[in-house]
Amino acid sequence: MNYKSIKVLFVSTIFLSSLSLASCAKAQDQTQDKNIALHQKVVVDPPSNYQLTKDKNPEQLTDGIYASTGAQWDATHQTSSLWVQKGALTWVQKSPVIITIDLGAMQPISGVSYSTAAGIAGATWPTAIYLATSDDNKTWHHAGDLVSLSQKNGTPPAEGYANFRYITHDLKTRGRYISFIVFVVPSITVDEVEVYRGNDALLSQPAGKEMPAMEDFVAQKALLTAQQTITSKAQKRLNEDIDSIRALLKNAAIAPQLKSTFETRLRKDADAIMQMALLSMDFKTIIPLNDIHRDILAVHGESLAAQGFSPLTIWKKQRYAWLSLINTPDTKRAATLNISMLKNQFRSDALLLTNASGQPMTIKLQLQNPPKGTKPGWLQLSSAIWTDTLQGVPVQDALIPLDPQNNVYSMDIPAGVTGKLWVTVDSSKVLSSAYKSTFTISNNNRHFQIPFNLNISTVAMNTPRLSPTVWEYTNGNGLYGITVNNRAAAIKLLRSHFMNTPWASKSVLPTPAAADFDADNQLKIKPDFSELDQWIPMWPGARRYFVAYDVKNTDTFAGAKMGTPEFNVKVGSWIKTIAAHFVKLGLKPSQLFLAPVDESRTDDADLHLVLWSKAIKNAVPEIGIWSDPIWADPSKVKYPEAFLIPDILCPPSNKSPELYEFYEKLKRDSNKELWLYNAVGPGHGRLGDPQLGYRQMAWRVFAIGGKGEGFWSFGDISGAPTSWNEYSATYPPY
Repeated sequence: MNYKSIKVLFVSTIFLSSLSLASCAKAQDQTQDKNIALHQKVVVDPPSNYQLTKDKNPEQLTDGIYASTGAQWDATHQTSSLWVQKGALTWVQKSPVIITIDLGAMQPISGVSYSTAAGIAGATWPTAIYLATSDDNKTWHHAGDLVSLSQKNGTPPAEGYANFRYITHDLKTRGRYISFIVFVVPSITVDEVEVYRGNDALLSQPAGKEMPAMEDFVAQKALLTAQQTITSKAQKRLNEDIDSIRALLKNAAIAPQLKSTFETRLRKDADAIMQMALLSMDFKTIIPLNDIHRDILAVHGESLAAQGFSPLTIWKKQRYAWLSLINTPDTKRAATLNISMLKNQFRSDALLLTNASGQPMTIKLQLQNPPKGTKPGWLQLSSAIWTDTLQGVPVQDALIPLDPQNNVYSMDIPAGVTGKLWVTVDSSKVLSSAYKSTFTISNNNRHFQIPFNLNISTVAMNTPRLSPTVWEYTNGNGLYGITVNNRAAAIKLLRSHFMNTPWASKSVLPTPAAADFDADNQLKIKPDFSELDQWIPMWPGARRYFVAYDVKNTDTFAGAKMGTPEFNVKVGSWIKTIAAHFVKLGLKPSQLFLAPVDESRTDDADLHLVLWSKAIKNAVPEIGIWSDPIWADPSKVKYPEAFLIPDILCPPSNKSPELYEFYEKLKRDSNKELWLYNAVGPGHGRLGDPQLGYRQMAWRVFAIGGKGEGFWSFGDISGAPTSWNEYSATYPPY
């Protein structure tokens, strides 16, 4: 056999061998790709709670039909996202969600896939999808984290809407049951899950590491995931600040050798960021976040010093103007404090104080030549400190009051940070006149004289005509961020801002049972008013008392079906008892307002609002009904009475002029009281423009002849353990 023949034989053998291997690989891939979850029973915990998910049957997750096929985001019409598609399940503010599939019999498992979408409307990608298998639905074995296992097969895009399948074929486990334990906030959407059959040899192998009880495992992973989330967001903050400082250094007039020294330190800090231990759940996003952050910011302070800035640089911007954490002081504008105000008013101004050094500093402040004849409390100085937000944008809006010692105030400023001195005057405690005082600000042996010009008019501001409200819910043990421990301080703060229309949750009004009524449907026992009796004295002198008595999903009352004569009589007897108790408390029934439905936007919600409100108003007409409808076009609703029965209508403030015309016509024709509220409207939230979102709100209310304004929400900290840690929030707190 010659060389050419040997070469042909060798190549042929290799070719045939390749065909054989390819056939085996194809057969193996077909085995792996067999979806053994198809049409199998599915249980989800908790059930889907998204109101736009009409079919909440969990078994659609294994029907083999991918709703995501047609779910492509249309930016123009804002439609077709996965969570509005038939065949997908969505959860809001529920994490984790456990999806468990019964495969019907013990199965070898080589892989799984999980189809989802995110990228718009606040929807984010899963933090973790832990996999667990079981033979008996009692003892479970951990099979890995699908988010990590899927990375070799691709990752979802960093920005923009997308459908994405997390998939792995690297499992080597078995079981009759398999659970997907999904962690993601603020919402979870899943379209389809698949489980791939592995080689039969897996049936005789160990299933994997045995887990503790499922509830214990979930609790452990929930804590771990929360800590990982907090830590990763803190790392992101630190890395972004390094990038910002590098960008400033690039064009700064600093000697190259010194720039190199700064860069060396920043590289060392970047390495330390990668090695950061998990942060605890009591972590606070007060800047600096940790020692690494202190050094990063100190580099910024030293770089400012190298550019000629004084260790304490005092400068000025409009008090509400946006300021970045990493900034270069603009000293062109004179640093003065100027406040012109009416009598009986609160107004503020601010100074910016940059620590252009590598060490933290404590400055001393003292007011020279203060106005004569002032009353205690006329002046309040506060330090506006930096905190990071859920969106990863630091803000300087947490005011920490400064208490003077012998008329001297102290204020701490970390290295490289620009502090803000917030100065507030209560002109009710100062005589009307023009005053020229001076703040002496001292740092070590350096003293700065800052003019403080105060002009108080003889024209007095009356008690606010508008009724402000903020859904604070101080009744019972409090809701959201309000607790029995901080409630008194919260109320004191709100009252100092003229908050005169408090809200309580549903529990403040005792709801009777069917057995509490006699044969004539009259309430035969005295309700327990202890929570109401506790709440009312917290708010002495309030104009009105609002109760969020939500009945949007409540079709019965004390066993009586909504809309029936029995229902109307029972509700009437109940509300008469409440009105009588209000009189005993020295109040008028007209001071009580109920909100039966929050943000009505469906025919069913409107029907509940109408039927419950009729029953209440027919019994005690003086009791008010408050409604905050969010219909895009209320002129086309099925139940127009939903807009005619309420005494107060409070639409959102971020709607079109045409919508306001609808409400203004209602006001003229039906004598309705109009309010506006802001929850996601212009300028709202920590990152919004406070002038647009808050201070201008009253003018928008006046423009439509309104009498009240609402802001969601004083107590809503978005599920975080504390308002000092937005990294743990599930949506931007308000």
